Amino acid sequence: MKKLVYTAAFGLAFVCSLIISTQSQARELRIGTISAAGSPWDKAMQRFSDVLSEESGGDLTAVVYTDGQLGDIQQMLTGMQLGNVEMGYFGLGSALFLKGSGPLKVIYSPYLFRDRAHAQKALNNDVFRKIYDDIAKTTGVRIVGAWGNRSPRAIQTTKGPIKKPEDLKGLKMRVPGIDLFQEEFKALGVQTVPMSMTEIYTGLSKGLVEGQDNGFDLALPLKFHEVAKYWSATDHSYETTGWFISEQLWQSLSPKDQAAITKAAEAGGEVTSAEELKLEQEAKQIFKNAGVTYTVPDRDAFREALRGIPAKFEGTVWPEGFIAKIQAIK
Repeated sequence: MKKLVYTAAFGLAFVCSLIISTQSQARELRIGTISAAGSPWDKAMQRFSDVLSEESGGDLTAVVYTDGQLGDIQQMLTGMQLGNVEMGYFGLGSALFLKGSGPLKVIYSPYLFRDRAHAQKALNNDVFRKIYDDIAKTTGVRIVGAWGNRSPRAIQTTKGPIKKPEDLKGLKMRVPGIDLFQEEFKALGVQTVPMSMTEIYTGLSKGLVEGQDNGFDLALPLKFHEVAKYWSATDHSYETTGWFISEQLWQSLSPKDQAAITKAAEAGGEVTSAEELKLEQEAKQIFKNAGVTYTVPDRDAFREALRGIPAKFEGTVWPEGFIAKIQAIK
């Protein structure tokens, strides 16, 4: 009888140690962003964490770091290349910080996507997945997917309203330092001014620049509406958020765990898309309360004025016929 008791006790202890051992093998992934705690991106990553644990059966867990706790975007991307940072969640265009990612510049072509839904579908299509694979092989950072719609880019100015392309002629605008953006705004007669995001508010308030182009998701938290009272919803560029991961880590995972990350990223992206729509409605009310003039301009006129810009990059920065392939995606 004693022997049976000892055997049972030993068996129970063995099972318990096995459970503890299995639990201790759960792999922890850190995922960072520059966005603030409580932001749409934070909520998306929290959802990612929940779904990842569920889909991987507890094999993978994710810890969320907001407010640039793991560094700025470039630092996080470098960390992924070195294997010091596991994942990141920020604008898909941030991949342009990585050498060899030039073809992805196509996403900033004016009026490339018909709407948010088309942008997200196209950016997760095989047409773009080939680019993501190439970036992963070249840089050591993989884009798992482009889930999570962002606010379309608009033109915000201290002078206005901006209703047609001609209204921008001679205006001093802060424009991102990407050659495609520079060409776009120069074609509209804008005097482009280089300036970091953190300098825009001061630049607008002191008249160093008279306008900037960003969506609600960046412009509203930085309170540009306090100093720039005209918003023109040109919707000239749609972008999604990208789920970035260390390629070194990705290749070390089983197909099951890779699938779990992909599913969790897609689920997290749904949160971002929903939160961005809510933010858009809130922004319009905030603008109204702040005395901002919200205008829907003649988008067809803007589309026509910028029609020739992508041709300057076709066949050099991205493959010949790439624009047509993207626009053909239904």
